[in-house]
Amino acid sequence: MPFHRCPAPADAQTALETLASQGGEALFLFFGSEQTATGASWCPDCVTADPVLRAALARLRPDLTVHECPVGERADWKGRMEHPYRVHPLFRVARIPTVIRIAGRAEVARLVEAECADPARLAAFLKP
Repeated sequence: MPFHRCPAPADAQTALETLASQGGEALFLFFGSEQTATGASWCPDCVTADPVLRAALARLRPDLTVHECPVGERADWKGRMEHPYRVHPLFRVARIPTVIRIAGRAEVARLVEAECADPARLAAFLKP
């Protein structure tokens, strides 16, 4: 499955617009940015979910494109209700990690926090 990094909210919006114009389905994965010193996210739930989510995607839906959308550093996310991903009309990300399955212009399904690390929830979420 292809992974595309959307370093900024504008990149995620462009990916969303491309998906809407071309049709099809994709995942948008929102998580805490990686720390330079460790290479791991500052978000403990994101660190836990990452390997489980990637394994499920590789096994169950190698056809889906995944748009990786880091929300920034902890200070950029925590307590910032005006964060672009929180106020986006489709994304409306309240907690991380969040993975949203989008088809065309609409949300199909969403997993949040611990749900992203639950193999059974992931299997149901990823069903074609």
